[in-house]
Amino acid sequence: MTTNDISIIGLGWLGWPLAKHLVANGYQVTGSVTTTAKQQQLTTEMPAIDVQCWQAGEQAQLPASLLAPVMIITIPPGKLSHYFAALQALISQARRGGVSHLIYISSTSVYGGTGRCDESSPLMPETAQAATLIQVEQLVQSAGFPCWHILRPSGLFGPGRYPGRFLSGKTLESGGRVVNLVHQCDVIGAIMALLTHPRSDIFNLAAPDHPARAVFYNLACQLAGLPLPLFSDMSDDGKQIDAGKIESVPGYQYQVRDLLQWLQQTTAGE
Repeated sequence: MTTNDISIIGLGWLGWPLAKHLVANGYQVTGSVTTTAKQQQLTTEMPAIDVQCWQAGEQAQLPASLLAPVMIITIPPGKLSHYFAALQALISQARRGGVSHLIYISSTSVYGGTGRCDESSPLMPETAQAATLIQVEQLVQSAGFPCWHILRPSGLFGPGRYPGRFLSGKTLESGGRVVNLVHQCDVIGAIMALLTHPRSDIFNLAAPDHPARAVFYNLACQLAGLPLPLFSDMSDDGKQIDAGKIESVPGYQYQVRDLLQWLQQTTAGE
């Protein structure tokens, strides 16, 4: 292993394009998938990435090849039935195995509530999954890694996740609630910036622009030729994620800043 080695636990919608971006920037990457079919598919697509078949679990022994100096965990709670126990075992093995920099992808769902939320806002999870994310975040912070980072992305969109498809044709409340979204490319960009940021910290991720959801999703569906959502009221009872810290501390600049402009410039196939 060298300081240029990175492991990604979970080569999924975020982890796989991240792995390819890292390789393109000179890193040696090992990553995990949960089936041999997926392992064969990704290895064929990108032989330069060492794809390991491994399923996180309370009793699952982490392969030595995944114990790189930098580890990035991208597994969402919905992918594992015993998420906390599995992540607890993974984080413990990573610490004992010499991982010196851990990056954990969490979510802004840890805030819950309403109003403006930045990284210092109180955590008020409204779902069991969000409560579990907080528990894992606490593990990351207390495990003793020389350096750790927790990223809390807002709603993820990008290739294969065109936002107009999420709410098309549905009847919804709170059309005045602001949109909190972040593009895949900005999550990857933020991770790249943190690889050389030595101080442990927590960062929200969200495009700086926050249009009302009725405006955003009506335009998204209109441009994609999808049935428009129907909003029964225009109340604003949600939260707005303040994610400017990533720009002021490590100095990362969002690539997708204006969500309405992005809709105008893209196609529904992205």
